Amino acid sequence: MVAYVKEPVHVWRNDSFVAAFPSQEVGITYGIDFQQVPDIGRQWFSVTSLDKSLYSEQIALSRTFCTYEEVEQMRSAGLIKGGSLENAIVCSASKGWLNPPLRFQVEPCRHKVLDLIGDVSLFARCGSQGLPVAHIVAYKGGHTLHSVLVRRLSEII
Repeated sequence: MVAYVKEPVHVWRNDSFVAAFPSQEVGITYGIDFQQVPDIGRQWFSVTSLDKSLYSEQIALSRTFCTYEEVEQMRSAGLIKGGSLENAIVCSASKGWLNPPLRFQVEPCRHKVLDLIGDVSLFARCGSQGLPVAHIVAYKGGHTLHSVLVRRLSEII
């Protein structure tokens, strides 16, 4: 059973938000803002009709990213154990990308779309086939905010 969003649903924290709007197709618009890292900066990526081909060719290959300044902090916290310059892109606030080239224009933003798809796919339960039919719009979201949206959707659909 495919789940349709019939009324707008939104969650936010500070200047970050994720919202799902009624739509006839699955669409995603995502924005990120890393002003402290000029080579990332503000990016937007949008798809109005997400299908398997678009997903596999334009989203799934996007690598995770981090700033060089965060690497040691994440290692100390026990994170990024499988991370390498082969499967992640690293950007320094002062030196730019440490392992170019990027696979896509706005690859960091596309990876956030990949994260969103994975997190919202948790909605798949009770016969739902995964993503709800909606246009999801996010700005400066993240796993926590994505999960809050999933809980809200679960309450109303």
